[in-house]
Amino acid sequence: MTEKSQNEEGRIDLEKYTGHTPAPWKNVAGDIFGHNEHIADTVLEQVIPQDEAYANTFLIADAPLLLAEVKRLREELRITQSNFSLVRIALSTQYPEIEEAIWEVIE
Repeated sequence: MTEKSQNEEGRIDLEKYTGHTPAPWKNVAGDIFGHNEHIADTVLEQVIPQDEAYANTFLIADAPLLLAEVKRLREELRITQSNFSLVRIALSTQYPEIEEAIWEVIE
């Protein structure tokens, strides 16, 4: 595992999460449980407003769901980029003037 937050592309390094306790996680009064095992404590002191502290505990409990969504979106982006590349190749072969006009707008 790596300690840095970002990979070479400047994205969150998802490899550091490999092996985490799988979802679902539950927030029980600031304690986080996964598969009926205690996995994390949070502090619900008066340092920050109570509603903010509780929101933080729910965010922590949703971490596996957020990770899954990031992975899903990255795969969707990869597919979209691949499809766009195929369209670009087709345009440049069949209609180079259209492909050139598109890139003038994009850039």
